[in-house]
Amino acid sequence: MYYHHKQMKFVEYGRVGPAPIDTYDKWDLRMYEWLGHHCGFSPQVWLSRSRSSITGIRRQRILKKQKYVSGARRFVKEGRDSVLFGFDIIKGFPVSYDHWEGLMHYLMNEDNFDVQNKNIVNEMNDIIEEYRKENLPLDGEIVDWVASGCDLDNYLKNYVFKEVDQIVVPSLNLKSAKQIICRNEKQKKVLRKMGFIEDRIKIRNIKKCQ
Repeated sequence: MYYHHKQMKFVEYGRVGPAPIDTYDKWDLRMYEWLGHHCGFSPQVWLSRSRSSITGIRRQRILKKQKYVSGARRFVKEGRDSVLFGFDIIKGFPVSYDHWEGLMHYLMNEDNFDVQNKNIVNEMNDIIEEYRKENLPLDGEIVDWVASGCDLDNYLKNYVFKEVDQIVVPSLNLKSAKQIICRNEKQKKVLRKMGFIEDRIKIRNIKKCQ
């Protein structure tokens, strides 16, 4: 199952795109524009494969672990009014969650594509040097960086843009969802009125979604 979460105010019975540009901060846009150079569209609609917890549906809990977050209270409020959509088969551009999370820090502070790429290479190589100075074994995504020959193109092809647990698409047809998980009867009533099939709408505790 491929999962995508949407704020109720952006839910439509049909095809939807990414959230409006003015809902993103400049750091997010820089990351998505970098990715757009590779997938061909920006910003993107994100879906997770099998892991609904990484869609952002439980963002109010994840926020506590993030060091740099703007408008935290707004995001918490929005998270409480979100709906989770599940799809059987979606073809999209693959992005490995863990590798993407590692790259984000090197992309958000620059808006130039070439500079962003240089940042990735320099930062990853600097981390290797630090590990070696401390005589520590390499771990995490650094192991994959070394296995790619410390070459950005190889790293992206073999590790980052590989379907493990995440894909991106330019738009998404919500009415084709096979599973719709909402938080309460009020949301269910709104979704039913839009035209979504009642048998596919389930009220569930979002915190318990995998």
